[in-house]
Amino acid sequence: MKPLYAVAFGLVLIALGPTDPDPDVFDPLPDPLGWLFALIGLLGLGGSLEQRRLGVLRFLGATAFVISAALVVPAAARWVATDPSLGWAADVPRFAFFAVLSYELSSAALKHRATVAAVGFNLSALALLFVLIAPPLAFGGGLDGVGEAGEAAAQAVQLVLVVLFLVYGSKEWAGARPAEQTEPDQPG
Repeated sequence: MKPLYAVAFGLVLIALGPTDPDPDVFDPLPDPLGWLFALIGLLGLGGSLEQRRLGVLRFLGATAFVISAALVVPAAARWVATDPSLGWAADVPRFAFFAVLSYELSSAALKHRATVAAVGFNLSALALLFVLIAPPLAFGGGLDGVGEAGEAAAQAVQLVLVVLFLVYGSKEWAGARPAEQTEPDQPG
């Protein structure tokens, strides 16, 4: 089993949605389904991640799942759409989940001397932190350019994470089971 593949598939379902932000537009790929895949993948990653942060990841993932399930209801989606800060607040668990997961995967890669993977996941974690702080700077500080940059970074980092999950999903440090060793044929 390759748990990062399930997380990648979940992230694709979460990131895909209607191009029109109108809350009355039906989303044929609801986010809760994506979060189920992400949480299933997280179960498989349990042995690869630091145990004290695994609880944080489970909490963030479960919170994001509940929020995404609530936003499938059109009335809730309309209410969140009334204020951009509500939309940001609804997205905090989502981006925080992937930021913590990226940091943990960076640490796991570094322990196994996979420095390229560690750098990729570390840069993703930093980009996700920017995505999390950009809206308050835009809303509260009037820095509209930062808000637009945060939106662009959110789209780009999700794409990068899917690629990283698929590229490194088969590594043992990323939760993949080790390949079974077969005995060489004995001369007989």
